[in-house]
Amino acid sequence: MSTETNLNPALVLVPVGLFALTILLLIPVLANLFRKCKIEDISPEWLESFTCSVYYPMQGLLGDEDFNFLSRQPGFDLSLYRKLRRERLNIFQQYLKRIVVDFNRLHLTARFLLAQSAEDRSELVQHLFFLKIRFSCAVIQAQFSYYLCCLGFRCLSAAALIRRLEEMSVQLATIPAAQAA
Repeated sequence: MSTETNLNPALVLVPVGLFALTILLLIPVLANLFRKCKIEDISPEWLESFTCSVYYPMQGLLGDEDFNFLSRQPGFDLSLYRKLRRERLNIFQQYLKRIVVDFNRLHLTARFLLAQSAEDRSELVQHLFFLKIRFSCAVIQAQFSYYLCCLGFRCLSAAALIRRLEEMSVQLATIPAAQAA
């Protein structure tokens, strides 16, 4: 007795299609995350002037508060809402690209300083490695949040990205102090 299974093609094609779409959406994000920067591109002036606070506005950029306020105003026009949302999504994407570049610069600087150190700082090297992984996960999450926002779904916060950038900045600040001791 033979058992025939009638496999519905949709049960195979839908997951494969979703997987392929996910990979296609991730390629630009991963390319940005792993784009190499050169130590020559990092100047002492940039390091001195760098501050995580430039990314704080990113946290509320896609929040509901401003959009809810706008919708309650007399003469509210849905086209204005759509335009504001589109512009903020574009700004969010620019912030996202910029925060990745800045994180990578800080990460490279920290690795460079550790390589120049005479001390064994292997625990810090390990911490930087895992910080890079956590930051990459936060970027991917933010990018998918961006895609969902583009489709009209509720948006998530960029707070995790900024926390990781702040953590990277703090780690970098500890390296010269530890070397001088």
